[in-house]
Amino acid sequence: MPIQAPTKERLRELVKERPTPAMIQEVIRALFLKVMQDKILLGLVIVGVLAVFVGGMALPDDDPKKDHPGGGGAVLDSPNPNAQPVNGVVPAGQAMPATMGGAAAPALAPLGAAPALENPNAVKPDLAVEFVKWWVGGSMDYTAKSAEKSHQEAFKWMTPEAQQSFQTNFWSPEISQGITSGQVQAAFQPISVQAQAVNPDGSVVVALTGTLVMQAAGRPQTHQIVTDLLITKQASDLRISGLYNRSYQMPQ
Repeated sequence: MPIQAPTKERLRELVKERPTPAMIQEVIRALFLKVMQDKILLGLVIVGVLAVFVGGMALPDDDPKKDHPGGGGAVLDSPNPNAQPVNGVVPAGQAMPATMGGAAAPALAPLGAAPALENPNAVKPDLAVEFVKWWVGGSMDYTAKSAEKSHQEAFKWMTPEAQQSFQTNFWSPEISQGITSGQVQAAFQPISVQAQAVNPDGSVVVALTGTLVMQAAGRPQTHQIVTDLLITKQASDLRISGLYNRSYQMPQ
């Protein structure tokens, strides 16, 4: 036979009377039965008990200095400035090292610093090559009717030092007189014009190779032309400022 809970009237009578141990037990039994019969109320009681239990376990230790010799509670380990990456990844909690893979971190320019200016006298290698190709058309002209005029025009694009070196090797007074008089015939065939180097001052060295065939009173003589030309920029124009001749006469 199921136990019956006391009626509301019986509970009021128990409250009015002086409490005794038997009365307290009867009230507790009545509340227990009420909770067991009401499912919603039972669920709330269970949730409350779990909340108190879980909250008690999550409470921090009363003494934060207990497990840390420095006091002040638990702290994160300080970053290691010498930490090394593992497979390219720095471990969590570690500072990025100043160098990685042997390459130093790039230095940042200070705010307000002026950007590095480009050399205004720098010569572009491809432009230097095109300039030499155009210049060779006049400087290596050995046609009797146009050679003198072509050379004078080509000399305008050379410094005095480079002009003197060129005349010594390719347009001496004897060669000039022999070509204009028709006593000497000559023809130049270019082979290659290539940029060889870019100097720190912005000048460019261009290598010129070709074949020069000259004939006077006997058999024609073949010269292998191998010359390095130094191309510089003066004002807004290009100039040939140096000439290094390595040409040689080929055996007959």
